[in-house]
Amino acid sequence: SCQKSLESYLEGKRNKFPRFYFVSDPVLLKILSQGSEPESIQDDFEKLFDAISRVQFDKVDRKKITKIKAIVGTAEEVVDLSAPVNAVGNIEDWLLALEAEMQKSIRRECRYCSHDTGAVMNGMSLKEFADRYIGQVSLLGIQIIWTVDFQEALMKATREKDRQILPATNKKFQQMLADLVSYCLSDLGSKMNRTKYETLVTIHVHQRDLFQEVMKKTREHKVKDENDFEWMKQTRFYWRTETDHAIVSIADCDFTYSYEYLGVKERLVITPLTDRCYLTLSQALGMFYGGAPAGPAGTGKTETTKDMGRSLGIFVIVTNCSDQHRYKDMAKIFKGLCQSGLWGCFDEFNRIELEVLSVVAMQVESITLAKKQNAKTFSFPGESIPIRLVPSVGYFITMNPGYAGRQELPENLKVLFRSVSMMVPDREIIMRVKLASVGYTQMDLLGKKFNVLYKLCEEQLSKQRHYDFGLRNILSVLRTA
Repeated sequence: SCQKSLESYLEGKRNKFPRFYFVSDPVLLKILSQGSEPESIQDDFEKLFDAISRVQFDKVDRKKITKIKAIVGTAEEVVDLSAPVNAVGNIEDWLLALEAEMQKSIRRECRYCSHDTGAVMNGMSLKEFADRYIGQVSLLGIQIIWTVDFQEALMKATREKDRQILPATNKKFQQMLADLVSYCLSDLGSKMNRTKYETLVTIHVHQRDLFQEVMKKTREHKVKDENDFEWMKQTRFYWRTETDHAIVSIADCDFTYSYEYLGVKERLVITPLTDRCYLTLSQALGMFYGGAPAGPAGTGKTETTKDMGRSLGIFVIVTNCSDQHRYKDMAKIFKGLCQSGLWGCFDEFNRIELEVLSVVAMQVESITLAKKQNAKTFSFPGESIPIRLVPSVGYFITMNPGYAGRQELPENLKVLFRSVSMMVPDREIIMRVKLASVGYTQMDLLGKKFNVLYKLCEEQLSKQRHYDFGLRNILSVLRTA
């Protein structure tokens, strides 16, 4: 009975601050027991937020949180909260306030950044722009610049038959890339700052390539106007002044940016495979289904899901599934996801035992139904009280087919997910981007040579165990270069 009352106490706390569902009972007890001493839970913020390593308290009033920080090594990135959070009373209440304040502050940064986008390369240098804002916001900024310029160029070229606009926009994108690559050669102060600029290069190389591709198709009269599918299928970023929100559109699905503080994280090199995966996953979410990337190990199933979450400013919770998972463990995670509106990625989902999977099917079905009805609350299997549903919730499962100890998914579970098959990515693109992000100007030529070299090594050399020409090896060689 003691165990039962403890469980119901923890459940009550978790219902108030849903992110508590993602930490274990002992950790949660530790956090709750130190709730009156806000400074003693500094180490636990990382478990509850994507990138908050520490918070900074007011110098005078030690109960007021004024800033949040992400720390990597000796470097740190600091965000000022738009209003200080009072760390008094129950811990779940002020953590909830901190979460809301974090989103408000990131949204404020995005708003300021969107006002500055027009001035970039037009009186304000890219370096000035990127240094003014935190990593995720400056990244969103160059994506907004690209979207606006791209759309305008397509419109003028096709509607007004303006011959100059496409080459002019292409020149601007080329110049932006050249500037970013040259900053990577200079001393950027810290490893964190270097990651920030390398990420800008990673994303912008893709943006430049896409523009050149669509420009070529426009010349061949394959692209009619700015509503052509070639442009619509891309991941596009807008700032809507009327709603005061950042919107991310993929094909016909619009997502509101979630403003989770993400710190400075490396982003994946976007290959055609990634684009197709984004397209399928966003369509799945648009139709209120889950996504299920499947394919051999090392094709980036989990990473692509996490990366898509980062594009939308969402915290992605990754769970490694095993045959030890029981339906209660799964229920806990799903309840947490629904009430906090985060994304869950269940890795190697088909290792869970069959009888557990059939209960999970019921759980997922109840969420799918509630999302389709646009319900605010819904009854979750095994719960007496209805639970809240935040519409931005998403769930993804990754599967490795055909290893020992893997299950086939039951049919009633399969229908709730849209599958995406992932194949080996195009290495040449990845090499090109990695070379660009460390400051090589001739990345296209070098990438091609490097790819041919690796292909020859793989095909010609004898098949010995220590010969590894996989992606990880390539990246380590590029790092050394």
